[in-house]
Amino acid sequence: MLRLFSNFRKSLLNEGKTGRYLKYALGEIVLVVIGILIALQINNANERSKSNAMVELYKKNIVTELKADLEEIKRLDSIIKVRKKSIQDYIDYYEQDELEIEVLHEKIDSAQLTLSDFNTKTYTVQDLFTTGNLKLFSPTLKNAILEFKNKQDQRSEVQIKITDFQITKFNEFEKHIDALYTNGFANKEHSEVKGWANNLDSPQFRMQNNYVAGFIEYYNYQLGSIERAKESSMELLEILQSP
Repeated sequence: MLRLFSNFRKSLLNEGKTGRYLKYALGEIVLVVIGILIALQINNANERSKSNAMVELYKKNIVTELKADLEEIKRLDSIIKVRKKSIQDYIDYYEQDELEIEVLHEKIDSAQLTLSDFNTKTYTVQDLFTTGNLKLFSPTLKNAILEFKNKQDQRSEVQIKITDFQITKFNEFEKHIDALYTNGFANKEHSEVKGWANNLDSPQFRMQNNYVAGFIEYYNYQLGSIERAKESSMELLEILQSP
C-alpha cells in the first residue's frame, strides 16, 4: 500500500501536476493524523478499561478484608468481655470483709491479664498507599479510604501508648518482688519481700492491684477501640458496596 502511494506521488510530480500533488500530500497528512488520534483513543480506552478493572479488584478485596475485620471484631468483643469479667471476679472477692487468702490467690491467678490488640486485615488499603494506586479511585472513594486509614493509624498510635504504659506498670511491680520465686523458678523467696502475697497491706500487693486496675482500663479502651474500628469499617464497606 505504501509503495502504491509512493508511486502515485512520483507519477503526479513527473506529470507536473504539483497542485494535485500538494492536495494529495495534505490528504495523506490528514489521514495519518486521524489514524494517530484513533490509535490514541483506542489506547486511552484500553488504559481506562485496565484502570477500571484494577479498581474493581481493589474494591472487591477491600470488601472481603473489611468483612473479615468485622468478624474478628465480633470475636474479640466477646473475648475481652470474658477477660474483664475474670478481673471483676477477683475484685469482688477482694472487697469482701472476710476472705481466705488462698481463694484470693486463686482469683488473681484466674484473672486474665493479657496484652493484645485488634490487628486489621485490610492489607489492600496499605497496598494502595504503597503503590500510589489510590489515585485510580473516584474522589468520593479516595476520601473515604483516606479517612478510614487515618482513623486506623490514630487508633494504633494510642494503642501502642496504652500498651507501653501497662508494661511500665508491670516492670515497676516486678522490681519490688522476687520474680524468680513468683514465677515458680525457685522455691526460696528473698527475705526482703518474703510473704508479700499473703499481706494485703504490703506495698507489693498494692502494686499488684494497680497492675490489675490497669487492665480494667486497658480492656475498657480496647472495647471502645474495636467499636470505633467496627463503625469505620462499616462506613467504608457501605460506600464500597453502594451502586
